Amino acid sequence: MSNKASSNLHELIRSLSSVEKRYFKLFSERHSTKSKKNYLKLFDKIDSQEVYDEDEILKAFKNDAFVKHLSIAKNRLYHQVLKSLDAFYAQDSAEAEIGRYIHYGEILFQKTLYQQCERILNTAKKMALKYEKWGALLQIIRRQKRLAEIRHYEKGKKSEIEQLRKLEAEVLHKLETESRLWYEKSQIFYNLFTKGQVRDKKLARKMLPAVNELVELSKNSQGSFESTYLNYHTQSAYYFSTGDYPNSYKSLKANAEHMESNLDIIRDEPSLYISVLTNLIYVCAKLNYFDEMHAYLDKTRNLPKPLSKRVNEDLELRIFINSNSLELAICSIKGDLVRGIPLVSETIKDLERWKPKLSDVRLASFYQYFSTLYFIAGQFKDALKWNNELLNSIAIDKTEDQYCFSQIFHLLIHFELGNTDIIPHSLKSLSRYLETRKRHFRFETHFLEFMKQVSREGQRDHSDSLNQFYGEIKSLETDQYEKAVFDYFDFIAWCEAKLSRKPLSDVLATKVSLKDVL
Repeated sequence: MSNKASSNLHELIRSLSSVEKRYFKLFSERHSTKSKKNYLKLFDKIDSQEVYDEDEILKAFKNDAFVKHLSIAKNRLYHQVLKSLDAFYAQDSAEAEIGRYIHYGEILFQKTLYQQCERILNTAKKMALKYEKWGALLQIIRRQKRLAEIRHYEKGKKSEIEQLRKLEAEVLHKLETESRLWYEKSQIFYNLFTKGQVRDKKLARKMLPAVNELVELSKNSQGSFESTYLNYHTQSAYYFSTGDYPNSYKSLKANAEHMESNLDIIRDEPSLYISVLTNLIYVCAKLNYFDEMHAYLDKTRNLPKPLSKRVNEDLELRIFINSNSLELAICSIKGDLVRGIPLVSETIKDLERWKPKLSDVRLASFYQYFSTLYFIAGQFKDALKWNNELLNSIAIDKTEDQYCFSQIFHLLIHFELGNTDIIPHSLKSLSRYLETRKRHFRFETHFLEFMKQVSREGQRDHSDSLNQFYGEIKSLETDQYEKAVFDYFDFIAWCEAKLSRKPLSDVLATKVSLKDVL
């Protein structure tokens, strides 16, 4: 294997749980040969390394013949580990079970045991229909057509040929519909992750016909699980991106109910359910539906029980991402520092394990939550540290809206630290960024003017400037296309805290308790 592949082998072995490692060794010993024993020696050595070191391996096995062809040995070991994992998880996936039946059918076909092949393929077909595995179903249909041909159609009826053709056409239609729905859903999510929520009324109107078209497309898709899920998911994403949280909540709740009535199907892909619950929890928090929010949060944490016999690493990762990021967001909204600050410390520690697996967008979200909670706690140096981490380590194009907010927050932190001498330079940088990205929004305009005034005032009292800024942005709180900025940080609550000389956490807690909808 190449150096990169060698690193992949080390990464794969180090990712195994103790149970998976034990199973691999039993699996390898069942096929015990000299080469298999070499696998175990090489496996143990690589497993012992914190960082992959090929020179150390060459030295350790210098008297073993296999080391002369180490790249071949590593390649075989890599695939041996994958085979053991395939066997270990064989009963956990409907798709894997269907695949085995298809393979059994192929073996029986090659042995000219056509009647047995037909029975096996019919079993696989029933499972594929039950779990809506359309790709596997196409493979089964193709084999059933070949079976009919090899027997010169003597065992089949014309009606059965028609049924195969009709089923194949239905499956292709479902796949085409799901492909279109997935593409349009992904377009909305891509823009949401990279550009942020829609802050332009014209763009929101431009998106709506496509969403309505997809709703109609889903209705005509003969009600497959995937198309219904994608329809609700796309609607909820559109409404969220335009700041329409009540309608986003309705679509998300409908999707959660859809998932819960199809647990057999999503057992193979629990990440779908996790994604829906995560978004639903966040929207519930934005709408102050805290009882529902906590109920859904409990469901997320208990997901392995109804969905999976084994908690695999992917499921662990998703639960970590979603439960931690959601709870951090909720603590920020409520100003809950009693839970929020310890949770930041816990999450930072857990990130040591998961950071290599996280996308830039996810990392940026965590850094933002850390910075925000430290800011709310008045720990401005820590807030600055994590805000700088976001600005210095995350590419602008990966999460443009979040990057823009972090530049704004950078100025706000320096304001709180009394670093008015730093503000002019940072202000120029922010102005250039906003101009380059054509972010000519009302909030950004008001914030720039406020900071320019602060810069002119130097160390003097800023009460008048703060009052003016507060009055200008207060009206934006109910503006569908301007309020998105308050999802990152409640600037209005910050103004109220500064003007009333109250802790920001107290103002946030009071605000949440008094409002029905944020």
